Amino acid sequence: MNSVLGNYVSVHSPVPDGLKCDVKSLCTLAGVPRATLYRTYPHLKAEFDRQRTAAQEAGQQSDPRLAQIERLKAEVATLRERLSRKNAELTALKEFQATALSRLAAQHNEITRLRMDLESTPQAEVRVFPAR
Repeated sequence: MNSVLGNYVSVHSPVPDGLKCDVKSLCTLAGVPRATLYRTYPHLKAEFDRQRTAAQEAGQQSDPRLAQIERLKAEVATLRERLSRKNAELTALKEFQATALSRLAAQHNEITRLRMDLESTPQAEVRVFPAR
């Protein structure tokens, strides 16, 4: 039984679908109850834990789901930053739009006032410039 369990102690082999890189999955792959691993083969459990920790510290991810979770967390953080930038840009554009509309309204009011002044003034006081 020691050799059967010893074959599965390596964390460098790929983890089958539906399993994790943990002691429970190790026992499932070896066909050994966890109690047996803890009581009879604690040195193999310690070796498995040591290899898993060393692989994680070296930047290797023995569990593909954990690697996917880390990748997705990084992607979510990137998307949140992007959303924040877009929201700030949208706020700036809304402020610009409000300013532009305000200026257009003021210019329209000025043009309307000038036209009314022109209509109310006698023609002798207004000079007409020739068209180009």
